[in-house]
Formats: sequence, structure tokens, C-alpha cells
Amino acid sequence: MPAPSTLRRRAARAFGAAVLALAAVLTGGGPAHADFGDDYHDPFTAAKPLTRPDTRSCTVEVMHERAFRAGYGNPPDTPYTATLTVPPACAGPWSMVVLDLHGSVAGRQYDRLFTVRVGGVEVLLSSTPEPSKQGIEWSLARDLTRYAPVLTGTQPFEFDLANVTDETYTGVFVISASVTFYTPSAAWPAARTADRVLTSGPFALDRSRLTAAREYSFPPNLEALTAELYVRGGGACEEFAYASAPEEFVRANPGRGYCGQGPFRELRLAVDGRVAGAVWPYPVIYTGGWDPLLWRPTPGLFAFELPAYRLDLTPYVGLLLDGRPHTVSITLNQAEQQSNDSWTGQLNLFADLDEGSARTTGALTRHQVAAAVEPVTALTDLGGGSGDWTVTARRQDLAEGWVQTSHGRVRTEVSSSQDFRSTQRLREEGAALKLANQLSQSWTTHRRGGGPQRVETVTESVPLTVDYRYGTDGQRTAMVMGRHRTETLDGVRRTLDHTYAPTARRSDGATPVRTATAVETYRSTGPEGPYSRTVSTRDGWPL
Repeated sequence: MPAPSTLRRRAARAFGAAVLALAAVLTGGGPAHADFGDDYHDPFTAAKPLTRPDTRSCTVEVMHERAFRAGYGNPPDTPYTATLTVPPACAGPWSMVVLDLHGSVAGRQYDRLFTVRVGGVEVLLSSTPEPSKQGIEWSLARDLTRYAPVLTGTQPFEFDLANVTDETYTGVFVISASVTFYTPSAAWPAARTADRVLTSGPFALDRSRLTAAREYSFPPNLEALTAELYVRGGGACEEFAYASAPEEFVRANPGRGYCGQGPFRELRLAVDGRVAGAVWPYPVIYTGGWDPLLWRPTPGLFAFELPAYRLDLTPYVGLLLDGRPHTVSITLNQAEQQSNDSWTGQLNLFADLDEGSARTTGALTRHQVAAAVEPVTALTDLGGGSGDWTVTARRQDLAEGWVQTSHGRVRTEVSSSQDFRSTQRLREEGAALKLANQLSQSWTTHRRGGGPQRVETVTESVPLTVDYRYGTDGQRTAMVMGRHRTETLDGVRRTLDHTYAPTARRSDGATPVRTATAVETYRSTGPEGPYSRTVSTRDGWPL
């Protein structure tokens, strides 16, 4: 997390931000409780709640009304550490495991990031809402089932939330956490999970250190491997990398505080120096971003559950079976030069083992994965701090390998396609911005041999549009953000269409104006049936 002085700088984000989209003033939200008077509705969302088994369960409370006040104090009150012990009455296997969080905060405070780890493995990356003066409460339920290999015996539990309070910013986050273990039944069978989880531990990447690497010793009977990457950009510019200007434009317009390096970020994952795939981060906007009115009471799509990006590394398993340590690394393509700009995260590796043999063998047979992607920029500098630009990038990758197992030779082919496009129109020295970003991706995995053929396909698009203007009549902001995803595994299809469209207006004239509206729509389909919900809000309350 940034130092306290950096966090306090965030006070500029909502007010007087004439270069909001591109300048370092993006780093702060305004005084929270001044927006809609003393109160607004507790945060909620249209998203589908977790469907929980109706089986016998056991709940373990690991944190009870813990106050996070001074993350940089002496001593700091974060991270909170405890232990999580699996109840003997629900010893496993489980049909589902759920982490439940409940928080409250009152007064004036910024949004704060927090991380949850069990057994050193990151299981959640999230952020808090900004409070009203009277106070708000919020809840979050997180499916931890895929981390079952870590949830054995007694494991360390860590909750890390770095807050700062003083005479002005008074909000203290009070949070409780519990984990519920659901036993299996005929209707809710034991979940199929990996056999082992390996983790990198926390890492940080910035302009001076673009790569983080760690050696791993893999089990000799490894059969399949999946990577999961938690990562987020932070600081004056990298939190808003999706809205950054081309470096050429920034250099031609010095002294304006514009953020550079363009809007494209790529985090490449490599095995022993060989690039195995790439993550293109989604635009994540927290509850203080751009204008806090936009997110009250409904948060942005990823604000409370930041994405955990996944890559199938099974084609590379054959390279990891020689009994030697192997290096897995994460490399960031570029970052801003501000001292507090960085990308932080953690890598988890999910290993499937061949229980029928002591050792597997294998080989990587095809590797057509780009070492790096160079975005293409079309820029028109109109002078006076105004300009138009479009940045595009494309990646198409293919890898294939085989593993000899006790149930036969299994061949795995993973192909992917990623397309990125960002168009920005900047006017009036940054006081007017129109932005349209589109990230489209698809993955296909074929597994043949050693049993029935398995085919998994995923297509996804993550759009974001922003229309922002700051002038004599105040500040106006309108956004549309979405996530549209289709998954098909062995003929079973799931779809998700999630869209959030907020607008906000504020003015500090003779008659101050603070007003906002939002419409959130969530629709999904799958074997459990369709789900659909739309919620509308105005000035902090549901309509």
C-alpha cells in the first residue's frame, strides 16, 4: 500500500479535477459524507448471490469485529493474523467452502484495499466502500472451494487492510470474517479441486523492477497445472492506466500532470524464461474513483472482488518433471515513473497429480506464444493539451504438450486470442474527455487421451466508456462498464452479462448540486437455471 502522504493526496480526485482522466489528481476521492448529506443506503449489487448447498455445515469465525484504524501506526493494526482450524465435524471433502465478510464504517474515509490469505495463499483481493457520516454496513461472500488443498488442519489466516485515520479522516473499518464448510450429499457431491496449491507470495512491479520470479519444486507425478494471478495497479497513475495518454503526447505537453505510457498493460507469465501466456488487466474503479457519487450505493463491477486471472499451463508440465527447481516469473510491459506507481499481486499455482503413478513424463510439442506485444498508437496532437488517439494491441497464442500418466497419454492444446482497443478524445486542457475501451478475449482448451475428450471454451469482453467534463457549471461524469462472458465445458454452457451505467453531476455554485443515478443489470444462465436482476438508484438510494 502507498505511504500515508500518498493516501492523503487522494483528496483531489473528485473536486477541481480539470485533468481528471490523465493527471495525478485521479488519485483521490472527496470528503465522503458531504456528497448526499449525512447518509446513503448500504452498498449492494444486482450480482447473483452465491448458491449454497443445503447440506450440514460448520462455521468458524476467524475475526470478530476487528477495527482497522492505523495501518501505518506503531505498531500497525494490520495485517490481522489468526488461525483457521477445520472443524472435525466437517473434516472434508466439502461440497463448498465460503468466506463471509461483514464490515461497517462511519464518518469520513477513502476506499482502502485489503487482502485475505490462508496458509500464505491469497484467496481474496478487495476494497472497501467509502462511508457516510451516519455509517454504512456491507457484506461479501467469497467461494473458497478451489482452495480446498490449503484448508487442512490448522492454517494461518491473514487479513491485511491498511487504513489511515486522523482528525479529518475519521472512518474506522470494523470487520468480521467467518469460513463455512459444507459437507457433501447426493445432490451436492464433493467438489473436484486441484491436489496442491503453490504460491509466489506477494510481489511488486514498478518502473525499476518489471519482473518478479520464484523457483518452484513441482511434484514428480504432476499431470496438470493452472496459474491464478491476483494483480492490481496502484499509485497516482497506474491505478488509472486504462485512461493514460501516449508517452509521445505527454512529452509534447509538459507540466500538465498527464499520466503517460498509454492505456495498454500486459503482464506476461513465463516458465523458465519462456513466455507461456499474458494477462491484460481489466479496468477496476474503486468507490472513490473519478467521482464518488458514481458508486453510491452500488459499487463498480470489480471493486469488491478484484479479478483473479487464470492461465492453463498444462502444455508445459512435461518441462517440469525432471526433479529440478523451475522458475515461474511475471513481467510487466511498462509502468509510469511516479515513485508510488506499481503493480502488486500474488501468483497461485494449482497442481493436479496422477495418483496412480509415482512419476509422470511429458513434453512440450508446440509453442507459438508471442514473447511480447507492442501496441500500435495513432495520435493526433491538436496543441494546447488537446488530442485524439487510438491504441490497439492483439495477441494470438498456441501451446500444446503431452503427459504420460497411469491412465494413458494426455495431450493438451491451449489456444487464445486477445484484442485491445482504446480510443480517447481529450479537449480543453483535460477538462473534457471521452474514452472508449474494449478488451475482448477467448480461450480454448482441448484435452485428448487418458479418458473422454474434454473441450473448454471461454469468450469474454470487458468494455468501458467514460464521458467526463469539468467547467464553470461543475463536473459531469457518465460511464458504462460491463463484463460479458460465455463458458462451455463438455457441452455445458454458462453465460454472464453484467452492465453498470452510472452518471454524476456536482456543482459548488450558489446552489450546490450533488446528484447521481445508476442502473445495474446482471443476467446469467447455466445448469442451475437463469438469473436476472436490475437495480436502479438515485442520490444514494434505491428507486
